Amino acid sequence: MRLFTKFTIITLLVFGFLVSFEYNGDKALAAPKGSTIGNVSIENLSKEEMKKQLNAAVDTWQSSEILIMVGEKEILLTGEDFKFDINASIRQYELSIEKPWYAFWEKKRIVHESLIVEANPTLKEKIENQTNLKDENLITQILEAASYLKSSPIKVAVKDISIDQAERISFETIALSESQTAEISKIVAQLNGFIIEPENEVSFNELIANASNNESVMTIVASALYSSVVQSSFEILERHQANEIPTYVNPGYEAVVNPIFKKDLRFVSHSKVPAKIVATVNSGELKIELYSLRGNPKVSVFEEDKKNVKPRTIYRYSSYLEEGEREIAQQSESGLQLVIYRTVTNDDGNEKTELISQNYYAPQNEIIELSSKQTPVDLNSASGEEVSEECNEDDTSDVCKPTTTKRKKATKSKNGSPVPEGSYYTETGDIVTPGDSK
Repeated sequence: MRLFTKFTIITLLVFGFLVSFEYNGDKALAAPKGSTIGNVSIENLSKEEMKKQLNAAVDTWQSSEILIMVGEKEILLTGEDFKFDINASIRQYELSIEKPWYAFWEKKRIVHESLIVEANPTLKEKIENQTNLKDENLITQILEAASYLKSSPIKVAVKDISIDQAERISFETIALSESQTAEISKIVAQLNGFIIEPENEVSFNELIANASNNESVMTIVASALYSSVVQSSFEILERHQANEIPTYVNPGYEAVVNPIFKKDLRFVSHSKVPAKIVATVNSGELKIELYSLRGNPKVSVFEEDKKNVKPRTIYRYSSYLEEGEREIAQQSESGLQLVIYRTVTNDDGNEKTELISQNYYAPQNEIIELSSKQTPVDLNSASGEEVSEECNEDDTSDVCKPTTTKRKKATKSKNGSPVPEGSYYTETGDIVTPGDSK
């Protein structure tokens, strides 16, 4: 019994020594190789050494130029805009490496902690004044970069733009049918609120992925967006014209999309500030608006060389029609051609006019079908209506010269007796028979 008691006492003493060795002393905080606070290595440093190293690193960072990039807008900050708490940062590190008393044998893990930093009022004032945004997310991104003492320029992304603080640079509206509203609303839900970052390519098909597979309604939404983009300074990288003159939007402002056939609407903003897409469906109307922070150039869009394209008349023979009959197989519709330009005026007054698109919508030719059941006649005769297969009635080419002459076939004479095959009536009502010299 005494032996057991002695063994227990010795064990407790050894255990207590090990625990004391682990947790006591200035070197207890010493971090393993690779550990950092902020971007400062704290490997094998005591608490006091950590404090010195961190204070020195923060002083160096605060005394340097601190440049923030919001999109392409540059904002210059100073060290006085930030308040670092070194003691709290070390306490945060202590908590992260703390181990249960009974796990004294476990090795210390590598730790990467951030510095604790707050924004002084001057920081918020500078960001709001120079971006016209009251966006807490911007401040959060800047403080996160500061907590790791990141080098300038520090780039931050705008997650949202308040319409109250931005200006509308363009818009387009399209009337919808009742059958289109539900599916277009699904597409609009994915499009609405998207932030267009400077120099980041935007793909319509990627933005609305899986929202719809209906080419017709996708094209309507893409056309509204394209029309808005044309009215901005954004560069259009890809756009596909419709084959026929569109009825849902002005000709030249439509954009056909089809992910299966790799038809997309793509564009990119070269502005220094971000923009926002606002898409809504209300009272049977689709509206797409582009809002931007101040800094976008002024844009004016104009059209030139707009004119109708006259259709042709095509004659075609048909064996299904009786002799002398004709039918209109296809009604004519005029085509259209136009060129769209825009002029971009920068803040310094410099203007640049650029070609946006050349649009050609082919006309629909009138097709008239004639009976092929007609009697062959002398090609040198010149009476009746002249027609030529697949020729314009105004065409004078050799291919389209008259090849047949329509004449009424005669089967009986005036007294009712039969006449030879190939006989026909003249314009005066006389009967001409083969070999007759009349």
